[in-house]
Amino acid sequence: MLTEREQHLLKQQDEGMLRLLVQSLVEDVKKLRQENVRLKAEQAGKAQAVFALEERVKLLRRSLYADSAEKRSGVEDRPRESTQEEARLFAQAAFPAPDTAGGEKGKLKGRDLPTEIIDYQLTLQELQAQAEQIAVQGSWSDTGLYDESTKIQIIERRYVKEIHRKRKYKFKPDNPEDLEKELIITAPGPGELLPGMNYTTDFVASVVADKYISHVPLERQLREMESLGLNGMKNSTLSRLSALAAASLEPLAEDVLKRDLMSSRLAWYLDETPWKIQNKHEKDGFMWVISNYAGSYYFFAPTRSAELLAELIHDYRGPVLTDGHSSYDTHLDNQKNPHAYCWAHVRREFLPLEDHDPSVKPILDLIDELFRVEREARDFEHLQTLRESRSGPLIKELQQLLLDELSRSREQSQKRKGIEYALKRWVGLTLFVQDTRIPLSNNEAERTIRHAVMGRKNYYGSGSHTGAKTAATLFTIIESCKKNDLDPRTFVIDALHRVAAGQPLETPLTFAQRTRQLAN
Repeated sequence: MLTEREQHLLKQQDEGMLRLLVQSLVEDVKKLRQENVRLKAEQAGKAQAVFALEERVKLLRRSLYADSAEKRSGVEDRPRESTQEEARLFAQAAFPAPDTAGGEKGKLKGRDLPTEIIDYQLTLQELQAQAEQIAVQGSWSDTGLYDESTKIQIIERRYVKEIHRKRKYKFKPDNPEDLEKELIITAPGPGELLPGMNYTTDFVASVVADKYISHVPLERQLREMESLGLNGMKNSTLSRLSALAAASLEPLAEDVLKRDLMSSRLAWYLDETPWKIQNKHEKDGFMWVISNYAGSYYFFAPTRSAELLAELIHDYRGPVLTDGHSSYDTHLDNQKNPHAYCWAHVRREFLPLEDHDPSVKPILDLIDELFRVEREARDFEHLQTLRESRSGPLIKELQQLLLDELSRSREQSQKRKGIEYALKRWVGLTLFVQDTRIPLSNNEAERTIRHAVMGRKNYYGSGSHTGAKTAATLFTIIESCKKNDLDPRTFVIDALHRVAAGQPLETPLTFAQRTRQLAN
């Protein structure tokens, strides 16, 4: 289509004007052709990687699955052709089968995949049809050999309405006068979290695992249920099922704190993160975590004040490692717990300054050297030796460097704030030199609380304080499983089944210790 200017030139009917119009059109055509060539080349380049793999698969499939007329008529078990062997190697390399074993012996690393063997056999009619292609009289016999390959199949999740009928039985005595009234008994049914509830324990465990392990919000679970034919479910029902599961596992969560964490020999990590409450009538709060190698204990509180720690840790006298939040100081001192601070937080004070302040580099180098010493330790005894021989002198050198830089730094500068942050907490920062129970940083607690942070991002906290306490209980079980190298989903399902059956529960640490002792 001509532009308005070109239409105006055409109406002039002047030879010079028409010549200009033609030249303009020729140049436009050249540009369009060049742009067309460029776009085609760009499109071809983008498709090249995908095309190469797809074309490779097509060629291999064509060489294997050509029309039957092109195949040799012989049906004997001959060696594979080179194209077949090439295709097999390509398929195994490009699409390797997963390791479906359930983990190392003694570890609960998910359930083993069930195995189903599918046999492919020729019928008598098919064998006769093959025999007709051979000009030799004879019959077929089974060699007992076969080609075998492993394939991973998927069976989509489905929901089933089960009608549970528990038969009743009436006792008929030989002499009716022996019984004052009729005796009727009922056949026992499956274990239930609550008598007569409309949902199986597996259903409850699935809702909990999807939300608190995989971070799938309840609303998204409802949409999936509807797509699979389960209509009429409500968000409030799923929420109550989660609360029921948490209430069932709450004693187990308390055991993680009172048994596992209280008796562990390593320091406790403490940390907290903001937690949104969607109910406008209740305040937002904080999700707290107490953690070490034995497990993790979560609890919700509407405040960041560490005053609430007093009741939880009043029986614990071991060391506690925290960030520099001032709320910890008074309450931990009153509890007479050795209070250590995190060197990673000290390092973060100086790290942003390194690019434009050369005087910060020696400080960071010494802190990094402290972490390198830690990584060299083979065991706790070796760690103690390294800390006394190498970390101790590094601490003294670093303290002197901070004091020297303090006098040369400007007031209110970020560098001065970092130096004051470290010197104010120097006693707690240096406790690790003489106490191997204390790690160098609080990073373990931050990694632990990351699971709660991911949940908060996916379903925006909790609907109420009660919902936040439900989340805290379930986070405790899940993260304690991770600390002990157990699959959380499998453990939660098994634990809820044990509750429904009235069986005693084991904490993740106790379960891991028992099963690994049996394995050894």
